[in-house]
Amino acid sequence: MRKYPATLIRVFENKLEDGADTDDNITFDKADLERATDDLDIDVRQVLEIPSAYSSTRSLPGEITEHDYVDIVPNESDDGETYRFVKE
Repeated sequence: MRKYPATLIRVFENKLEDGADTDDNITFDKADLERATDDLDIDVRQVLEIPSAYSSTRSLPGEITEHDYVDIVPNESDDGETYRFVKE
């Protein structure tokens, strides 16, 4: 299992289970990433490297793109620890 895609998929699933609407951008943060790695029982030293690795450089996993999300971007008004799954 590849850690980064599995973690992002789990973050996305958790957000949907928590009531996120797939018609909008979905915000997540460091705590969401840590929850996902705990759920999956995997070790990622710096969880904030995960969204950074995908931000405009890697394609999101199919389980996320099937909902028309195309990228991860940092929240502009935040301290750098909050990101959004964004649509086209």
